[in-house]
Amino acid sequence: MRVELLSSVVDSGATVYLLVRLVADAAPDKERNPVNLTVVIDRSSSMRGPRIAQAKRAASQLIDRLDHRDRLTVISFDAQARIVFGPAAVTEDARPKLIAALNSIETGVGTNLAAGIRKGADALASGYVRGAVSRLILLTDGQPSVGMTDGERLCALVEAEVERGVTTTTMGIGEGFEDELLAEMARRGRGGFHYLATAPDIPAAFGQELAGVFAIAAQDTDLKLVPAADVVSIDLIHRLPSRPQEDGLLVEIGDVAAGAPRQVLFRLGRNPMTESRRLGTLMLTYQRPGGEKSDGHIIGVELDAVPDNDDVQTVTLERLRLAVASSVDLAWARRASGDSIHALAALADIKRQVVEARDQRNTAEAAANELLEDIELAEQAVAKSAAEREKIRRSMKERSQITLLGQSTIRHLPDSDDD
Repeated sequence: MRVELLSSVVDSGATVYLLVRLVADAAPDKERNPVNLTVVIDRSSSMRGPRIAQAKRAASQLIDRLDHRDRLTVISFDAQARIVFGPAAVTEDARPKLIAALNSIETGVGTNLAAGIRKGADALASGYVRGAVSRLILLTDGQPSVGMTDGERLCALVEAEVERGVTTTTMGIGEGFEDELLAEMARRGRGGFHYLATAPDIPAAFGQELAGVFAIAAQDTDLKLVPAADVVSIDLIHRLPSRPQEDGLLVEIGDVAAGAPRQVLFRLGRNPMTESRRLGTLMLTYQRPGGEKSDGHIIGVELDAVPDNDDVQTVTLERLRLAVASSVDLAWARRASGDSIHALAALADIKRQVVEARDQRNTAEAAANELLEDIELAEQAVAKSAAEREKIRRSMKERSQITLLGQSTIRHLPDSDDD
């Protein structure tokens, strides 16, 4: 694991932004990770037709990419959850049984998210595969209507499963699901969040998620910043799980995939009279797939004597990306309550900040212009009909989730007039 450190100083040195980038490189001769995978599919009545058909297709395509090293469980749920297949190794003998089991799924009534998650997590936790990465993929198009329906309890449920080594990725299809709930469940479950506008988007999302699981090079990654004596405060800007400790701040990063760096942005408040360049010490620990613990890495952090302009621009860009994501979320919340004036005001404020940074050359012009395009798209959406606005909002929610969690893969937004 490589650690890259970039910094930017503001307020005459009283504030320092420290960007930590974790880069995991796969060994050239390393085979992909085996997986212990559970797919949890909503089969409520609203999934009838193309959605359930594409969900079955997506699951069957997963089978083509798995083999005897892997362990798979398929769960379906409506008002109750049931095991469709597994948990079992994906052997040649098992493939036809799995296809037949998928084809047997029919839609029912009700949406019991908690039942599906519990049964899926139990299946993951009930077995062991050497060197495997465990992942639960939840696909739904609706809101919880049966069983546990409180959002905080559902989030606590997936967060508790992390202690058993289960990470949860959520996928919402259409416009009927609660994107804020699924995004928060993904955050606290240490997985990804995907917005799928139409049924044909399901197989590609499943394939993308599996590719990410195959590439995981480090798990249970923790980063601790122990401040120097002149650092009086630390704030974590990315929305990663964190907790203060006696000597510093611990950030729980989770999985790091090869080729997909993870970023952590800190804001450090310093004694304005200090002349020291020392910021503190970083302590990095992680676990390799299969359970092998890494030795702890200890890294001293000091400001460069001469600031690197490229570093400053990169840190400023990440600050702006996070600020744009937060401002867009705020605008959606204000618009949902009927306050379009203050929704637009939130977007106008962050637009001014991005324009100022671009014009002062504090960040790259092309990158700043991409952020401005996102802001303008949100401004246009605020004035659109509810149905048009929802599609854009959900697409931007997926992007903001990636940004806020310090992940590096940003997919382009669909055109606003796409079906």
